[in-house]
Amino acid sequence: MKSFILAIIAITSFAAAAPAPPTTMPTVGVEGKIELALPGTLLQGKPVTDKAALLLRVASTQPAPRRADLWYDLRYMGLVPGAHDLKNYLVRADGSSTADLPSIPVAVLGLLPEDHKGELVRGSGARWPFFGGYRIVMGAVAGLWAALMVPLFFWGRRKRERVVAPPPARKTFADRLRPLIDRAARGSLTIEEKGKLERMLLWYWQQRLDLTADSPADAIAALRRHDQAGELLRALEEWLHRRPGTATATDVNALLAPYREAPDPGEVREPAGVVAGGAA
Repeated sequence: MKSFILAIIAITSFAAAAPAPPTTMPTVGVEGKIELALPGTLLQGKPVTDKAALLLRVASTQPAPRRADLWYDLRYMGLVPGAHDLKNYLVRADGSSTADLPSIPVAVLGLLPEDHKGELVRGSGARWPFFGGYRIVMGAVAGLWAALMVPLFFWGRRKRERVVAPPPARKTFADRLRPLIDRAARGSLTIEEKGKLERMLLWYWQQRLDLTADSPADAIAALRRHDQAGELLRALEEWLHRRPGTATATDVNALLAPYREAPDPGEVREPAGVVAGGAA
């Protein structure tokens, strides 16, 4: 816009000095055309130099209504935007002076704005002058990272909390007896296993009924007469003498009921003098 205003001012100043022919205002690199009558001998374009701000050629000439003048079709191409005088780019074919020529003002407009800084693609200004595109992206990434760290932080704290495992279920004397009792109910209990089962029961009831002073044979006899202790012993003898597999799970559970509250004594030390199937 600034160059356009300067061109208008220059053309106006030329017009004040002499009558101006019709003018056009092409842009840089675009050919402009002007036709007018000029006095004197034949004119032609001045030889081009590497510093020329404008290129001019005479496209055609013909006689003008006035005998002393010729009608010229001038074609020019501006290389530098601004106001130009075509008179400065004309010479006489016979080498005579061109001082008698009037000014021929033309204007050439620029293709780029005045504030152009040479970039090929003019970037749009940032919406926020203090935050460019790179800063916005980095800020968004940092915010996302912080948002992800919050749940990870609390998840890590929960993970570091000491996990207290529930205490193992208390094993009872019934749990130790159960495999042998099940085999006895199915009729698959061996003589060695029967002796082991009797020794376990003898040890348990000796402690509970204070029969430790009695011999194993007397203790076994006392246990058979006891209502609660003898129940399991009598059932074992009955299972060994009837058809295998006739005992039910209900029978087994009922026989083990008195031993479910008793703690597991571990490996029972076998009383001396007790053999499979009864007292020695």
